[in-house]
Amino acid sequence: MTDKPLLEAYVDAYFSTFKNINELISEPMAQYHLSFEQYRILSDIANDPTISLTAIVAKRGVTKPAVARQLRVLRNLDYVTQSKFEADRRRNTLQLTPLGQQVEAAITKEASERFNEWVSTLGERKAKQFVKLLNEIGTKVIQPQQAARKKQ
Repeated sequence: MTDKPLLEAYVDAYFSTFKNINELISEPMAQYHLSFEQYRILSDIANDPTISLTAIVAKRGVTKPAVARQLRVLRNLDYVTQSKFEADRRRNTLQLTPLGQQVEAAITKEASERFNEWVSTLGERKAKQFVKLLNEIGTKVIQPQQAARKKQ
């Protein structure tokens, strides 16, 4: 049985704050015509120049076609190049273009500044609690529901 005041408080918090968090996080990416997912791929490549499409799929827990669609956008924006690995022609290597390097660095800088503002405002302890709670929701609520849907 749901506690009605708690449910109402949740709905109020969701509509007044939580649903806007994604927008605030995604704002630095928007000026470069990127989604958050596309930025994460740029960041993956920037942080691991040897990363492959398959490694990104495994890291992100999504399908290969989903990552391929995101990479297509990144290639069309001239942020990423994709070529065959010389030693193994079945493997694709991904590299940031000079423009992609600039964009990834600019977004990372802006996102870091925003995050530091949040931590400064909330305090490090509360920021860590928030991240811990989000991870717990993912592990205990979202992942089991997703697994149950896949079984249906």
